[in-house]
Amino acid sequence: MADKVAARLDTSLKMCGAMLFVQGNGATVVNTGTLDVPSKKQQRIATVRAARSGRMTVMAQLSLAGAAITPALRPFTQVLSLLASGPAITLHLLGMALVIGVAAACGVLIGRLRAPSPKIKPGRERAYLGKLAMSLLDNLPDPLYVKDAKSRFLLANTGAAKNMGAASGAELLGKTDFDFFPEAIAAGFFEDEQKVMQSGQPMVSREEVIEEADGRTRYVLSTKVPLFDAEGRVIGISGVGRDITKLKAIEAELEQAREELEFKATHDNLTALLNRGATLELLERELVRSVRENSSTAVLLADLDHFKKINDNHGHPIGDEVLLEVARRLTKTVRSYDLVGRYGGEEFLIVLPSCAPEDALTRAEELQGAIAALPVETARGPLSMSISIGVLVAQEWGNPTSAEILREVDAALYAAKSAGRNRCCVASPRLENNLSEL
Repeated sequence: MADKVAARLDTSLKMCGAMLFVQGNGATVVNTGTLDVPSKKQQRIATVRAARSGRMTVMAQLSLAGAAITPALRPFTQVLSLLASGPAITLHLLGMALVIGVAAACGVLIGRLRAPSPKIKPGRERAYLGKLAMSLLDNLPDPLYVKDAKSRFLLANTGAAKNMGAASGAELLGKTDFDFFPEAIAAGFFEDEQKVMQSGQPMVSREEVIEEADGRTRYVLSTKVPLFDAEGRVIGISGVGRDITKLKAIEAELEQAREELEFKATHDNLTALLNRGATLELLERELVRSVRENSSTAVLLADLDHFKKINDNHGHPIGDEVLLEVARRLTKTVRSYDLVGRYGGEEFLIVLPSCAPEDALTRAEELQGAIAALPVETARGPLSMSISIGVLVAQEWGNPTSAEILREVDAALYAAKSAGRNRCCVASPRLENNLSEL
């Protein structure tokens, strides 16, 4: 008898993906979920000793029950074995929780049945175990159900009933999803179940979206597996689910926090434009793209004229107002796929992809005009502003690096400042300081 117990326990332990252990009479048995795994012979010897000792822990009784309750729970046999076989473990070990929940209670009862019990009539132990298991399954919070080939409920616990908006599992028997959900949602469930039965393959951890009548959205992670008869024919499905609505809300919060952090890492805190690092990185990508596609890219470096006087005369808060308005005007003037970044202080770097050489100066003058056209309204009243811009068309310089472009466009900006400000100056290879002479 002890050998049979050991064999059953050994099989049960192997089915478990989580760490389980058995202790009794000084011996310890672990399954493959632990780091230090005894040999098969050691497991059997230790299990036999523990079984003979009569002092096995609940974990040991749990494992024994995993094999012992099968005859008593014939409707659940395939559900339990399929859940324990592997794929449903991805459903947050839901299948394992089911096996452990049933086996734990039944395992305790098996221990008590070692001695005669006046409360259970002889020969009724197996029926009592089945009733106990049904009670336990009915109290599991997660939906558990069995359906026939036409997707009609044959068995459902209270968790499944709550998922359908019913008071008890008995209300579901003989009905389908069409009796509880809108037709579009029920049709999707029915199609999934028919695919499972036709293919004989389980559908594991499918995320189902349920729109409630009150407008709420509920998310359920569902696993459905085919149910076979003794001849191996598919006669229905068994399913288990878990409401992950709260998890989805947490995921959304985390995603939002991640996006906010990414935005802060790549954008200027004041103007919300791309910061210097992000702008330079995108400039590098654009230069590679323009070479690959043989297109032209224009790079503009703009600087507000006499901005230091605004900070000195009116204070930095007014200077911030000016920077915000200038950033808004620049962004509004460029195309949707152009890049505008705050290069530093009152300087702005603008990258114009696919900009022909003859159009680069015109585009720069449009930006210059947008800044000078109207005074900037501030808390200290309107302030007139102007901007100087250096312009460089990368195609005219061959294949310059970003460092060479920045050096030359900065020289063009300096030339615009020296010529009286509020103007644009193009960096040309024909200028005295060109790349060929560097």
